[in-house]
Amino acid sequence: MTDLFDDDSITKINQLTPSLSTILQEKELTNNKTNIDTEKIKFSLFNLKNQIDQILALLEGKTNESIFIEKTKIVNVSSITDKNEQNILEGVFDGEKMFDGDGKEYVVPPNYASKSKLVEGDIMKLTITNNGKFIYKQIGPIARKRIIGILEFDEDKQLWNVAYQGKKYKVLTASVTFYRGKPYDETVALIPQDSESNWCAMENVISK
Repeated sequence: MTDLFDDDSITKINQLTPSLSTILQEKELTNNKTNIDTEKIKFSLFNLKNQIDQILALLEGKTNESIFIEKTKIVNVSSITDKNEQNILEGVFDGEKMFDGDGKEYVVPPNYASKSKLVEGDIMKLTITNNGKFIYKQIGPIARKRIIGILEFDEDKQLWNVAYQGKKYKVLTASVTFYRGKPYDETVALIPQDSESNWCAMENVISK
């Protein structure tokens, strides 16, 4: 029987057809590219962006308060999935919510924030379980300063504040309810030691 292909044809076919080892090498290279740790890259980029934004804010003459507010929304974030398929996020508490590195917000339960005495600027970890349960944990408390102010209620906004040295710090209603606070009560509260903030954490009430 006559061969279907001559020797020259077989040589050309072999040249045009990639070998098994070549295919495996290319597949391994593709997998390596796919497995690049994008979260580490995001972490570095957020860190760099945070530093640049703070420098620009200083150059533009912004106040410490505005710098702090912007900083809370540009968080160094790590997002991983553990062996139990739980999504774990890190972010910054802004007095009411947690912001991750993408600026996405997560509502922190007021009762938890009140009992834990969370302060604006605290670093939080959020674990989202595979059944959709949200579990918050404080992992990096900011340095705190204790103040004694006067509890006030804003009728127009229906919000509670603690007045201290000419400034009003917002406070969670859940905290006021827990300590049974009333307007004009002396209030012991916590604020960041080295940063400006809009919120305080109620620590106790000195009722009159």
